[in-house]
This record gives sequence, C-alpha cells and structure tokens, in this order.
Amino acid sequence: MKTPQVRFIVSGIAILALSCAGATAFAQTAPASDSAAQSVQDNGGVTKTPPVAEKPDPLKRRLSDHEERERRKSTVAELKGSYKKWLDEDVRWIITDQEAKTFKSLSNDEERDSFIEQFWLRRNPNPDSNDNEYRDEYYARIAYANEHFAAGKPGWMTDRGHIYIAYGKADSIDSHPSGGSYDRPMEEGGGNTSTFPFEVWHYRYLEGIGDNIDIEFVDTCMCGDYHATMDRSEKDALTHVPGAGLTQYEEMGQAKKADRFSGGGMEQLGTGPMASSQQSKQFDRLDTFAKLFAPPPVKFADLDKFLASSKVLTGPPFLFDVRTDYVKLTNETVMVPVTLQIRNGDITYSTKEGDSTGTVNILGRVSNINHHIVYTFEDTVKVETPSDLLQRTKNNMSVYWNAIP
Repeated sequence: MKTPQVRFIVSGIAILALSCAGATAFAQTAPASDSAAQSVQDNGGVTKTPPVAEKPDPLKRRLSDHEERERRKSTVAELKGSYKKWLDEDVRWIITDQEAKTFKSLSNDEERDSFIEQFWLRRNPNPDSNDNEYRDEYYARIAYANEHFAAGKPGWMTDRGHIYIAYGKADSIDSHPSGGSYDRPMEEGGGNTSTFPFEVWHYRYLEGIGDNIDIEFVDTCMCGDYHATMDRSEKDALTHVPGAGLTQYEEMGQAKKADRFSGGGMEQLGTGPMASSQQSKQFDRLDTFAKLFAPPPVKFADLDKFLASSKVLTGPPFLFDVRTDYVKLTNETVMVPVTLQIRNGDITYSTKEGDSTGTVNILGRVSNINHHIVYTFEDTVKVETPSDLLQRTKNNMSVYWNAIP
C-alpha cells in the first residue's frame, strides 16, 4: 500500500503546483486599462492623472532563434590545446559518437578532466588497479603506428595505423611490399597477375566482429600509403590492361575480361570457379568492413561475473517488468524508487494445507558510469494464494517496491 500513497501524494503536489502557477500567471497578466488612471481625493472627488506607459525590460524579452543559438554557443568554451588534441587525435579511433558529443558539450576544463578520467576507467580491464593497462597499451600502439606506418602523414592517420591502434597487432600478416607476380587463389578467380604492394592482416578473433577476420591494405600509389579495401581486385595492377592478368576462366575462353566491369558488384575479380559463392558474401564483407572502422566495443571487466556470486539466487531467473522513478531530496542527492512487476504464472508454488506459496528471490545492484557496483540490495518476497484460486490468479501481477537512496 505504500506505493499508491506515495504516488498519490506526488500527484497531488504536482496538481497543486500547476494550480498555483496558473493563478500567478493570471494575476501577472491581468489586462491593463488604456484609459487614464484615477485617484480618489480626501474630499471624495475623483481626479484623472495621465497614464503611465510601461516600458518592457529588454533583459526579459524573448530571444530570437539566432540569439538563442549564439547564447548556447557562448556557454560552451571552444576546445583548445590538449583537449582538442585528445579528442581529434589521441582517441579518434575509439571514442563513440555519443561520447564525443558529450565531451564537446562540456563547458569547463574541470568537467573535461573528469570526463577523460572516466573515459579511460570505462575501458580499464582491471578497475581496482592504480595503473590503466588499456590506456598504457593504447598510447604504445600510437607510438608504434607513428614509427612504422607514416606515409606523408602521421602513422596514426593511416588505415594501417587506425586498425593497429584499435585492435592491436594482427595474428599474422601476408606482406607483399614490392607487389609483382601473384597467383590468385581460386576464390579470387585463379590465374596469374601482377600486383601493387599489398598486405593482408589476419585476426583469429575480434570481439564484436567475428572469427578469422582478414583485412587487405593496398598501396596503389606506390608511395607507402596503404589503404584498406573491400575490393580484393584493387591490388591487381593489370586490371585495365587488355589481355593481361587473366583469371582461369578467362584463359580458358569461358569468360571475357570485360565481364569484370559489367556485373555491378563490389569487386572486379572476374569469373572463376568460385565466383558465384563469392558474390553472395559481398554483403558480409561490407558489414565486417563497417564494424572494423567503427569504435571497438567498450569492455567492462568488473561485470563479467555479474550476479554470479550471489547466494540468494538459487532458482531459475525469469522475465519481469521494471520501472524507476526519481525523487530529488536535496541538491546533491536523489532517491530512486524501483518497482518490479512479476506475473504470478511465472512463479513456482508449493501447496500445503490448502494454501499455495511462491517464493521470489530478488537481487539488485546499482553501478556508476564505470560500472563499479555502488549499491546492492537483496530481498525475498512470498506470494500466497488459496490453492483453489491458484489457476485463476496465475495471470495476475505481483508488485515489489524498493527505494534506493
């Protein structure tokens, strides 16, 4: 019964506040008469005085849309110096769009310093350690990329630098630094051709992307700037040379080289023994490529065993509905009422002496932005009903309520 009373009181306060606001607004907006003001003299006579023209306060007038946009811009200090470098360079390949948007909206350096600290804590594989292994490894990757992948621009800006910084060293690399003669595998059409310099990086597993991931980089400018490509035919230096670099079917006269450019596919590999199966995988390659160049997923190592160590959870879990509200207590504290709704039919009952009793064990944990557990509550709730009414009440709902400070 506590929950309905609380909600009723809150609703009553809200209605009262709206009523008062309406009354205040009505009193403030009472129409002023355009006629001259009147004053009553001591002798009972009435004397008219000139009307007083009300001058609007320029500070209280409504801002135009342009002025409002300018006002909002002025409240957010422009990113400068180390903060701009941190966002545009240091974490460019791993920060999510939402995180970048939040960082840009911060108005002072204190907030930015706090954000940066939380940013690295969210990615720390060992939150209890004073050292952040992920951050240290990340900056080491940047240094390695700048040293090994620079090509007329810093190494971290190249595609190889991007992938290395985001995912680390590949499990294996098939490198062709000079290009030259190349025997195509059957999945690329077979036959022999000559290529530009290229590399294929192989990762056995990338979280959030999949198993056996191959990433191909090609240096078509012969300048050391390898770029990632989805088109495996891009490394073929003889693609546009008539009669050269033919696939197996083209050599046998079963296909024409011109057919490579008429299919409208993502790749121009040409016809070969496995051409049809490769066509069906183009969307998979496109999906993998998009995931590779998106920020990698954030890991929360301290939640790997979430709820696993609790002694109260002895039965099978089941679905439930949850609602959270927020009640401001002070400027610094908020109380959060949490309401769980469970269908009676999902509960296991035991019957004794004409009464059926179901037991629900509840364990809740509250974590902060770093996913560190800051509050835990456990409770056991019993649902009782007469045995002869059990079937009719299985579609009813039971409600649990708890206030979290």
